[in-house]
Amino acid sequence: MDDKKMREDAVATMSRYVQFDTTNPPGNEMPAAIWLSEQITNRGITKDIKIYEPLSGRGLVVARISGSENLKPLMINHHIDVVAADPEKWSHPPFSGDCADGFIWGRGTLDTKGLGVMFLLALEALIKEGTKFRRPIVFTAVPDEELGGKNGMSWLVENHLKEIDPEWVWDEGSGGLKGVFGKRVLFAIAVAEKRVYQVRLIATGEPGHGSMPHNNSANVALINALERIIRSPRPMHADITACAMFSVLAGEKKFPASFILRNLSNPLALKLAGKLLAAEKFTNALFRDTVSVNVIKGGYQTNVIPERAEAEIDCRLLPETDAQEFHRWLVSRIADDRIKIEMIQTSPPSGIAPLDSQFYQTVTSVIEKHLPGAGVFPLLMAGATDGRYWRQRGYQAYGFAPMILEREDIGRIHGIDERLSIENLLQGIKMTKDIIKLLCA
Repeated sequence: MDDKKMREDAVATMSRYVQFDTTNPPGNEMPAAIWLSEQITNRGITKDIKIYEPLSGRGLVVARISGSENLKPLMINHHIDVVAADPEKWSHPPFSGDCADGFIWGRGTLDTKGLGVMFLLALEALIKEGTKFRRPIVFTAVPDEELGGKNGMSWLVENHLKEIDPEWVWDEGSGGLKGVFGKRVLFAIAVAEKRVYQVRLIATGEPGHGSMPHNNSANVALINALERIIRSPRPMHADITACAMFSVLAGEKKFPASFILRNLSNPLALKLAGKLLAAEKFTNALFRDTVSVNVIKGGYQTNVIPERAEAEIDCRLLPETDAQEFHRWLVSRIADDRIKIEMIQTSPPSGIAPLDSQFYQTVTSVIEKHLPGAGVFPLLMAGATDGRYWRQRGYQAYGFAPMILEREDIGRIHGIDERLSIENLLQGIKMTKDIIKLLCA
């Protein structure tokens, strides 16, 4: 396939995948899962494909490519579901897959249907070139990642872990960052992630007429507790992964900043860098447990004081944080017996994938080949991914997206006007192809 045909095929495939509205909830990933399985078959990649249905309408694809040697497989994964999008605010409809101005527009292009297309077309290219695989490959496309993976990767691990038993898991990550830590493109390879700790605060109080406010109001009690939580941020802490990450990023800075960033495990160095790290939401999240008040419910009529109010809080804990200690801290900040804490979702520590593994070194070498001068650093993910389900069980799971993102692009993930440049898509296919070949051929 020549470059022109590959470009046309890549754009058309990406566009079609986006057109499946897999907004979660409800997800409804099955039509897209069936389409993916047909693509895998029709492109001659493999006929060994299974589509599971963890819950009605939730499609999960597992495709296997055999290897000639008795080796554990490389697992390459992306998720089919996407977050909601308001079409009124988009330049192009979020499920149109429009191609304009050098971009494919649509929800999921960056998170993570684009990665799925890179896997798909890289495998096809390798097979059409006659590549023989020593190591098996397992291609998975899962539902429900955006809501925690209970009906997606968590289900797959619980029910089929021994069947897959991978050597490495390649999942989503942040990719190459341009203009974020300096002028140079720096690629992040996610090796760990923060713990999910989501809770619901339920406040109760005395109902009554709105014309006669009183001190035992559920709404007021909840608001005051939330203010105490927000005004008392957790202390900064430099864990192992964050220290390794900023030790590499220090090379982008001049002395004394470079020296400080290389020594963040030292409390004095962390204190000196603290204000600057806290000023940026990305770096702030890497050095402390975060608390985000995202849902507030209270009241049903303007002239009625309600008897109940609720808030849902998304907390993300550093890998080394003790969850029980965090819970005690939360209770101490609430400091009100009228407010109960109800757990929504929590996860165990994700584990840390090694930096000296064949996977990490292979990705690094491919980056150097395609983008000489680009840097590579290990990443602690502030958000949760499906990779955590494998790391929690001792497997080496990495997050990596072979694309270059500028600060503006990062804001489009889960935001408005998500899009993937055609240049990124084609570059990603080539890099993915080389990584798979080095690991499996």
